[in-house]
Amino acid sequence: MENGGSAPTGCYKCGRPGHWSRDCPSASTNPSSNSNPNSSSNFSRPSFKNSGIPKPTDKALEKPKKVPRTRPKLTPGLLLSNDGLGYVLRHFPRSFKFRGRGHEVSDLRNLIGLYAEWHSHLLPYYSFDQFVHKVEKVGATNRVRVGH
Repeated sequence: MENGGSAPTGCYKCGRPGHWSRDCPSASTNPSSNSNPNSSSNFSRPSFKNSGIPKPTDKALEKPKKVPRTRPKLTPGLLLSNDGLGYVLRHFPRSFKFRGRGHEVSDLRNLIGLYAEWHSHLLPYYSFDQFVHKVEKVGATNRVRVGH
């Protein structure tokens, strides 16, 4: 009476294998129980109340809400701050050594390296291309050009 293992075997009334619930030896011999086999009063499943498995509470099912992390945006105020153009003005003159004619490629590589270091210091979650685009965009605003 097994269906290839797709359905559970055993009695739904007592939970033991070897017979169906309608043929359960532990069932009552009440003649009205056989009159309607689909009756809900006839159908009972084994109780798992004392199985030793703790029932999860409502609080255990609730996941803590994640607070969205806000990323700082490149604003004129941030660009004009000590971490913005102030960093460039303080750090670049000491770190960049211009070597002159015949060394243009190495000079450009050193200068781009300094800008990449500034990028990772100021807004590391942008790609370098995005960072350059944002600096150009915010740098073109009147507030940055005037310097207030």
